[in-house]
Amino acid sequence: MKPAVVLFVTILALAAIIGTFFVLDAYPQDPGYHNFADKRAFFGVPNFWNVVSNLPFFVVGLMSWTRKRVFALGLIVTAFGSGLYHWNPNNAALIWDRVGIVIVAGALVSLLVEEYAGGYARISLIVAELIGLVSLITWYATGDLRLYGIVQFFPGLLIIALPLVFRPMNKAHGLLALVLFFYAIAKLCETYDAAIYHQLRFVSGHTLKHIASAASTAAVWLWLVKRRPG
Repeated sequence: MKPAVVLFVTILALAAIIGTFFVLDAYPQDPGYHNFADKRAFFGVPNFWNVVSNLPFFVVGLMSWTRKRVFALGLIVTAFGSGLYHWNPNNAALIWDRVGIVIVAGALVSLLVEEYAGGYARISLIVAELIGLVSLITWYATGDLRLYGIVQFFPGLLIIALPLVFRPMNKAHGLLALVLFFYAIAKLCETYDAAIYHQLRFVSGHTLKHIASAASTAAVWLWLVKRRPG
């Protein structure tokens, strides 16, 4: 096992948290966040496509169950939580969407620590999930999204930073580049939700964001399936 990896991840996490809180003022939830472009209802389901486009998370969660159960659980919670939120978008329901995201992010941090350190999976999972829980409590109590933002982006930072310093324990690590690729597409689709909908008319940016985000998690599943000691 490589304790240097754990030390590196810890320092990186502290730097991200301290740097973010030092540089940025409190970042509140955009009051217009819940105003999604595609509000079409079908079969009695409001905001139909934003609701049902969470189904891929459920599918990837089931696929991942035998590989990493906490990761799989987070995806299943995301599928139901995000579906519930998009049924009636509001701050009270949004927390159920973000609970799943936090679980997934914490599980991915644990997987990456284990991949590079050869151990420490359980302790890194506990710490990552606790920080994720604190980020949700902080947002819900104060409206400040800074810590939640760090939790969401930190796995991507690790995917980039860890191979620059350490060697992974397994092969097929390059598949994690797909995680970043699809995640970047998801954020672009989220940002341009209305513009995409106005151009394409049949699908919105936010619906595509769900599909791209699910593809990002499917890349994690594929990596778990393909990795071999190397």
